Amino acid sequence: PDGGYGWIVVLCQFFISTCTWGTITSFGVFLSFYRVNDYFEGATDIQYAFVAGLALSLPLLVSPLSNYLSNRFGLKVPMFIGVVLQVLALVFAGLSTKIWQLFLTQALMSGMAIGLVWLPTIPVLAQWFNKRRALALGIATSGSGGGSLFFSLVTRATIQSFGLRWAFIINAFVSLAVLVPSVLLMKSRTQTHGAVFRLKDLYWFAHKGYSWILLWAFTILLGSTIAIVTVPTYATAGLGLTQAQGASLQAIMAASQIVGRPLTGSFMDYVGRINGTAIITLVGGLSCLVIWMFARNFGLLVFFCIVQGMTGGIFWAACGPVCAEVVGLGEMASAMAILWIVGVVPCLFSEAIGIALVDYSETVLHHTGADVYLICIGFSGGAFVASALLLLGAKWHLQGNWRIWQK
Repeated sequence: PDGGYGWIVVLCQFFISTCTWGTITSFGVFLSFYRVNDYFEGATDIQYAFVAGLALSLPLLVSPLSNYLSNRFGLKVPMFIGVVLQVLALVFAGLSTKIWQLFLTQALMSGMAIGLVWLPTIPVLAQWFNKRRALALGIATSGSGGGSLFFSLVTRATIQSFGLRWAFIINAFVSLAVLVPSVLLMKSRTQTHGAVFRLKDLYWFAHKGYSWILLWAFTILLGSTIAIVTVPTYATAGLGLTQAQGASLQAIMAASQIVGRPLTGSFMDYVGRINGTAIITLVGGLSCLVIWMFARNFGLLVFFCIVQGMTGGIFWAACGPVCAEVVGLGEMASAMAILWIVGVVPCLFSEAIGIALVDYSETVLHHTGADVYLICIGFSGGAFVASALLLLGAKWHLQGNWRIWQK
């Protein structure tokens, strides 16, 4: 139908993304505070990296449970379970005093909650849109940018005024107030069927077209996660900027996502979904290699955050439309089940890889200041560029030729 109540569904999914993925993508503010203040005594950078990695990967890993519950009991049962779990995760994270407690709360509990709340909404949006599907998904997924913007600013201000514990508790009750009406208003046109994994679905790894999509997903998630999480720490630890400036950069990147994702959705609908995704992915990589690599002041970092915010999260806006383009709507559930499983590994390890590269640069290469991050930035940008090129394989499969601009 391309509209109608579908726009209410888009709005609901926007706010669901705000209070799920938005809380994770603002983790850079927490990470910067943890490291600078040695908040959890004895905790290492790698441990913090895995807190972020688990929070990012678990929503995809719990997809079988989320989809079983939604198929068995209906759309809203797993979503309300996830809402309760998300609120408790944030409250308990505020009460944590040891790093292992942070793993249980801000990583495990929150990651599972996001999978239960967010994943059941994915097949719903496709029921309401056809020609405007990429635009609708772009608007819906821009909620993560809105959440990152809101939670970055509020978290930093609350930490400064009331302390870390109250920052978590306030975030918890904001999430409760936003998620409950959003879940209540979600509505599907038909019975939803989630991406339930079956052993026979492994054939997608050998599919001549979809295997390129899986490689794109794996590679771009390696690069984009590092870019999102590392910028505030780069600003404070690498350039010596203030915590407030680091939080502001996270907020600027988030605000750019709000604007960028609907624009990228419209762009994909206009030039072709694979064409548009490849171009935007490439721009995201160039922003790392050409802008971030040489950013030595706050102003240039702001410019990078604007460009990266508009392009770096393209995976979440494009994965559904690109998947549908290659396999068709009838095979979406099966293909997306494999896509979520593939996404677990880069989400879990990408930030740990980034931290390891920073440590290597500092301890082995004896770099200092911003130069410590050069290898990490190069890895992130290179992953973007490589993933853009991998999409050409899927394009060749669909077209039977290498005509770049053929829609």
